[in-house]
Amino acid sequence: MSSQEFLNYIDGEFAPASGKSFFPKMNPFNGEVLGNVVASDAMDVIRAIQAAKKAQTELEKWTLEQRAELLEKISQKIAKKADEIAYAEALHQGLSESFVQEKSVQFAIKTFSEAAVWVREFDKKTDSPLRVQPTGIISFILSWNLSLRLLSERLVAALAAGNVCLVKISELSPITGKIFGEILTEVQAPKGLVQLIQGKGSEVGALLAAHPSIRGVNFVGKLANAEKIIQGAIPQFKKIQVHSGVKNNIFVLNEVDFQNKMPEILQSFLVGQGQLCWNSTRIFVLESFQKEFTEKLREYFSSLKPATSPKDASPWTPVVSEEVLSQMEAKSQQIKMEEGKLITGGERAASPGYFFKPTVSLDLPNCSEMQQEEIRGPILILTAVKYQHEMLKWANTTYYAHSAVVWAPNQEKAMKIAEKVEAANVSMNSWFPEECQPGFRQSSFGNMQMGPWGRFYSDVKVLTGL
Repeated sequence: MSSQEFLNYIDGEFAPASGKSFFPKMNPFNGEVLGNVVASDAMDVIRAIQAAKKAQTELEKWTLEQRAELLEKISQKIAKKADEIAYAEALHQGLSESFVQEKSVQFAIKTFSEAAVWVREFDKKTDSPLRVQPTGIISFILSWNLSLRLLSERLVAALAAGNVCLVKISELSPITGKIFGEILTEVQAPKGLVQLIQGKGSEVGALLAAHPSIRGVNFVGKLANAEKIIQGAIPQFKKIQVHSGVKNNIFVLNEVDFQNKMPEILQSFLVGQGQLCWNSTRIFVLESFQKEFTEKLREYFSSLKPATSPKDASPWTPVVSEEVLSQMEAKSQQIKMEEGKLITGGERAASPGYFFKPTVSLDLPNCSEMQQEEIRGPILILTAVKYQHEMLKWANTTYYAHSAVVWAPNQEKAMKIAEKVEAANVSMNSWFPEECQPGFRQSSFGNMQMGPWGRFYSDVKVLTGL
């Protein structure tokens, strides 16, 4: 693929940053340059806000049917380019094309199409004492992983409610801004309705949270960055929605056929290499079968080969950047310092691209930092316990509560764990929920209403005395 330029999309047009500077986006599969990304600064955000204000005035004249038609057109355009989009996003994010197609692209098609139906149905509700109006200008600061999915599930609600949107595209997946900007142009969306800002989050994220013209802030990413965004938004009492920290668990119960199901059991760890918010980073087993389980796990990992492209069937895909590789090396050393044992991996693979050997630790103390904090990479902490109730005891001590996967011989035994584990999304004998709920504890913060006419995307008032 030839080198590309990834520009901002402001006021309905692609444009370079005001500073005219760029930085490279690398291919995770081979470490080569995919393209150059504009390094936006505060002036680019101000330009985007000015365009958004103009669009806001125009959008006030739109009917609900016009909103529905726009959402429908976006769905159709994504569907028309589905294969092209899936490959491009997978290439930038270091994921498999088939996974991105199913979980991101098809999700986006469905979500925009369904949103058009919501808007038309809402138009029929004329007897309610409730009235809603758009929140106004909303900023979205997004992570790179399955970024079209993250963008779609937020934009559908924002646009359905009549808002104007500023989107900070992750510097690790700039292709998402190019893809969506082209779609907005093709469907003839009003200029300024959606602004797509490229560049480093450290340069523009704070302003997208703190600028007084922005009424709502929606953030997806690391907890450390979330704290900075909240600090910018809180003093003005903006609407805030934060999706952040994760420490997800796998539970393997007695009588599970792990000898034949190991690829399925480890899917929630391998697909995404521990970097997705749905990925698992801890796995609990019983001491009674820990030795056999560990031997099979080692055997399975030793059989894997690095994926050479998004079309490769291997579940061992790269991490997204060189920085993540360095972080995983440091965390592998930290495991040893915290008295854990590395039973697989712990080092880079001897191949082009950003591949880190799938790493598993054993005997890591439950109160250690690695047991409690986020990892965001291909390191899996294996903990063996004598009794099943101990799995829940240690799983529920973490600060986060996003997802869990339970592998059990039957539904009754799976439910005993599923009902007591502290997690917003619990999958049983499978992985990746179709509809993902916001996590609780430190996995989310703020007004978590995701629908268009809830109190994040809309201002709601009630009429009385009629």
